Amino acid sequence: MAQCVLHRVGSTAVHGCCGLALLLVLGCARHEPVPVPVAAPASPPATPAKDVIICKIERETAYDLGLRAYDAGEVKRAMTLWREATADADQAVRQKALFAMAGVRLTQAGSDAELATALDMLDTWAKKSPPGGSGEDARFLVPVVKAFKPGYVLKEQKAALERDCGKKLAEREEQVRKSLQQQVKALESIHQQIQEKKKGLSNY
Repeated sequence: MAQCVLHRVGSTAVHGCCGLALLLVLGCARHEPVPVPVAAPASPPATPAKDVIICKIERETAYDLGLRAYDAGEVKRAMTLWREATADADQAVRQKALFAMAGVRLTQAGSDAELATALDMLDTWAKKSPPGGSGEDARFLVPVVKAFKPGYVLKEQKAALERDCGKKLAEREEQVRKSLQQQVKALESIHQQIQEKKKGLSNY
């Protein structure tokens, strides 16, 4: 019986030592820390795009100065400035100046030679003009358009002039005819007087 008790005590001691060893092993085991998820930093709110305004500074050309002079009634000075503008490096400036000069010359033409010069200038502008033009000011042709007479008006004027000329010519012919008749009568009267004087002399 004593052996059974000792066997049980030894068995219990062995189990206790095994349990203690297991605890020591578990306690010495390295515990890796569990990584804590870190939230990514929030991106800053998008900045709204700003409209970029680009200011284009336009140079004042001789054409612009001429335009101001023309509006002020200084036509001669405007023509001088536009003549300078026809040598500008910018084709649009040259074309606008040439068009303005042609329009003014057409309006002021007082002879066939001046009219021919203005038309040649306008023809030069038309040949060099790009599609759509160069921003010419149409006001320069307003006086020309106002003075323009359609073909049917010219025909009517021509017919009226011919009728008037025919009437005046007929009146003039009538005046000449009457004048000739008077002169003939006067000559006949003189001739008759001379004949009568001759007859009177022959009686002596």
